[in-house]
Amino acid sequence: MEISLIIRTPLEDAHRLTFVRRFIQTAIEQGHTIRQCFFQSAGVLAATQSEQLAEWQQIADITHAELLLCSQAVEEHAVYPEGPFQIGGLGALVEAAVRSDRLVSFV
Repeated sequence: MEISLIIRTPLEDAHRLTFVRRFIQTAIEQGHTIRQCFFQSAGVLAATQSEQLAEWQQIADITHAELLLCSQAVEEHAVYPEGPFQIGGLGALVEAAVRSDRLVSFV
């Protein structure tokens, strides 16, 4: 099964961010493919913290998934992508959703 994720989880919610990474790990272990992780709203802040970069880089290396930061949220929060992250719009999210078997949202 091919899965795409929307991640809106704020940086302050470390427990949920850990859950997101565990979800990805478990999905891979069960033979699923992660197509895209789309970081939206406050999720872009969690994705761009230096403490988180190594973990997201490892996920990108293992899954070969797109790690996209919502262009509007990047502008709103004045963050800039580093490491495995790229900037993308809602069109990229819609395309991934259409091509995936499941779209899972973490808020």
